[in-house]
Order: sequence, then structure tokens, then C-alpha cells
Amino acid sequence: MSIVRTAILVAVVVAVLPTDKEQQARLFDRAATAVHWTATFCDRNGPTCAQAGEIWSGFVQKAQFGAAMAYELATKQTSKDRSLLAPAADASRQGTLTPEDLEPAWRGGPSRTGI
Repeated sequence: MSIVRTAILVAVVVAVLPTDKEQQARLFDRAATAVHWTATFCDRNGPTCAQAGEIWSGFVQKAQFGAAMAYELATKQTSKDRSLLAPAADASRQGTLTPEDLEPAWRGGPSRTGI
């Protein structure tokens, strides 16, 4: 489905591009100016970029902490769940089953069906 959406988006972009050489040249110049303006933003606004870098660094640290915490909680929870299941498995072996019931039929021995 995303391939179809991408194809439609590309088709729309191509459809709105100008066919006149002068319009194409103006569009190219404007796009080049916008790219240059964006690429040199930090040269013009040093303090803003420094502050944004600090904010981004704090965001990355918080994201790493959150991911580590989620991983640790998930691994602790799954190990706790496994430890809760282990005694239940042992208790079922001490239940009402006889040794004959616990013995699998496919390992040989006399057949219970009499065939």
C-alpha cells in the first residue's frame, strides 16, 4: 500500500513541476537559495543552534534512560512470570496423576487400547 501512496505522491510532484524553461530556472534558483539558507542557519544564528544542541542532547539522554528502564522492567517482569510458572508445573506433577498416566504412549511398551 505504501508503494502506491509513494507513486501517487511522486506523480503529483511531477505534475506540478513547470514545463517552461524560465519557470524551471526560477524554481531551481529558489530551491537552491532555500537549501543554502537552511544549511547556513547555524552560521547566522550561533546561540540558537548551541541551545538547540543542548536541548537535543538532553532529549537523547532522556530517551536512552527511558529505553533502558523499559527494557529492565520488561526483563524483570518476564523473569518473574517464569518463576511463577515453575512451581505450578512442579505442583501438577504431584497431583492425582498416576505413574502410568505420566508415561507417554509413544515410547513403546504395552498398548492400552488392546490392538
